[in-house]
Amino acid sequence: MAAKKSTIRQPAAAKQRTPAVAKKRTTAAAKPVAAKKRTPAAAKPVASKPAATPKPGPPATNSIGVKLVPIPAGSFMMGSPVSEKDRGTDEGQVRVTITHPYLIGRTVVTKAQWKGVMKSEPWKGERCVATGDDAPAVYVDWHDAESFCRKLTAQERAGGWLAKGEHYRLPTEAEWEYACRAGTTTPFSFGTDSRQLSDHAWFYSNTTGKAHQYAHRVGRKKPNPWGLRDMHGNVYEWCSDWYRSTLGGGDDPRGPASGSAKVLRGGGWGYDPARCRSADRNRNEPSFSDFSGGFRIVLASE
Repeated sequence: MAAKKSTIRQPAAAKQRTPAVAKKRTTAAAKPVAAKKRTPAAAKPVASKPAATPKPGPPATNSIGVKLVPIPAGSFMMGSPVSEKDRGTDEGQVRVTITHPYLIGRTVVTKAQWKGVMKSEPWKGERCVATGDDAPAVYVDWHDAESFCRKLTAQERAGGWLAKGEHYRLPTEAEWEYACRAGTTTPFSFGTDSRQLSDHAWFYSNTTGKAHQYAHRVGRKKPNPWGLRDMHGNVYEWCSDWYRSTLGGGDDPRGPASGSAKVLRGGGWGYDPARCRSADRNRNEPSFSDFSGGFRIVLASE
């Protein structure tokens, strides 16, 4: 379904400024030569520069404090090349085109945001849970995440935050990887060197290996090139798609109509670097929940 530019309202103090459109530089006309009369040499054609890759604009903030980053339409190679170290057998590359821009949460949904909609604490009394309302909402299964999206949609429609047809949902697997890569083609959105992963993600070496065995508060690591946080590590994130062993390509692909497992992306705090790669795919039954699973939301239109 096509996503359009969001009309969600923001507090007056947080209104976005529309970026000024850069003016084209006008080449100054060459001055006539006053000396000898001669036929001027033909001007050399100026090489045109390739069009710049679209960049997301500033995020909008919704009624419960989720910052939604606008993601531009575009094409990319989904999955991993055969040369990529530690790739899975279900990551065969396909060309994917995201035909419409969309908005996606800058971070996964936090405990405070969950409580603001669901009025519950599924993580309460469970093991491996961080303190603080800005920690990820964990112990959330796929059905719970879907319910959150529906209730938030109803809540914001009633409050006048959404235009007709706008609604929240989970990202498709293609939308998730496209946003994670942010125009990159390397195993991670920051490059190829997994030794830099600690700067960008919570994973085995800086959590379990350090006795910090829980999903950490969101937004504490470096963002990807499009400003999204925690796309690598911290919690695995539910996607809308049913899992299949091959990726679907083409325009705005979605998973099969039915299945036994839903897709999870991004890796988690207890996993090694290979499981935190942009192309890594995981799956589980939609009723599964634990301390390393969460989700982020997309704002779309019908």
